[in-house]
Amino acid sequence: MKTRAALFHAVGEPLEVVEIDLAEPRPDEVVVRMAAVGICGTDLHQVRGEFRRPTPMVLGHEGAGVVEAVGDAVTRVRAGDDVVLSWAPSCGACAGCRRGRPATCARLNAAIPNGTLPDGTTGMSYRGETVYRGTATGCLAERVVVTEQVALPLAGAVPFEQAALLGCAVLTGVGAVLFAAEVAAGASVLVVGAGGVGQFVVQGARIAGAATIVACDPVEGRRAAALAAGATHAVAPDELRDAMREVLPDGADYGFDAVGDPRTTETALRSTRDGGTTVIVGLPAQGLRLDLDPFELIRKEKRLTGTLYGSEDPAVSLPAMLDLVRAGTLDLAASLGPSFSLDDADDAVQASLAGEAGRVLVVP
Repeated sequence: MKTRAALFHAVGEPLEVVEIDLAEPRPDEVVVRMAAVGICGTDLHQVRGEFRRPTPMVLGHEGAGVVEAVGDAVTRVRAGDDVVLSWAPSCGACAGCRRGRPATCARLNAAIPNGTLPDGTTGMSYRGETVYRGTATGCLAERVVVTEQVALPLAGAVPFEQAALLGCAVLTGVGAVLFAAEVAAGASVLVVGAGGVGQFVVQGARIAGAATIVACDPVEGRRAAALAAGATHAVAPDELRDAMREVLPDGADYGFDAVGDPRTTETALRSTRDGGTTVIVGLPAQGLRLDLDPFELIRKEKRLTGTLYGSEDPAVSLPAMLDLVRAGTLDLAASLGPSFSLDDADDAVQASLAGEAGRVLVVP
């Protein structure tokens, strides 16, 4: 089977759109015709060289599309179904999957740095050479072959451009608030970083009923978007200390780092009140380390934790998010940025690198 895809070759080189070979679907796999793919921060780590993974690689793990064909053993979806891709299928055997957290799956997390699927294969090639998959998915293409567990039914609930965000940004951001931190109504929240995921952390805080939501981001457009998403205050990094003294002089009940850089984590932790909780949501570049003062945790009784993919099984969290969308509580459209064709996939990446306020999409 053939498909056009955007290949990442090396740092500093533009994505190359070529026709690659896709392996035919196995009995438990489906062919998905991609309709929209979001450019995620994980993709940008690879483009900037902050993750060291094999190339050539098809990036993209946040997407939605239509099932074109299914293997003989597939029972969850059928041809013609609208689906959103989840990059975290459960192996059903490891400790993480048994406790309902497939994003922590041992096989999956061994596969991602190697650019493969959890079974160690890629099912993609170009001119006879292996093509690797970004985040065990590789959907920056016209078509992709994935296991049926990756293709979660949408039932036509939302347009594809909005549905793509459910594949990563929404589950990660809203989930961090509702499932990982379990923010209580009336609480105060600080969100450091108001990019694609940060916008949904803000929405999650609003949905949870937080009374005060302070968003911090260096990009003016993102600060404006955060206010529209439900933040009560939005400030630049150099304004944060003064703003916190005025608005939350004791610190926030919950601090979320939606960037993942050690500096932003330190900012979130420093701005969390005594006895409060700081949650690292964004992924750091490979090799970075966090320098902690243990007294920040001990003497002040702060809690520091991480969350991956919203700390919930996507098969559980996706229906919950769709219910919020249908109720008009969760707004997907407001977080959309510009859309680019597959031929212009590199322009989409560059727009995202430049700090575009909304989620940049590729529409194959």
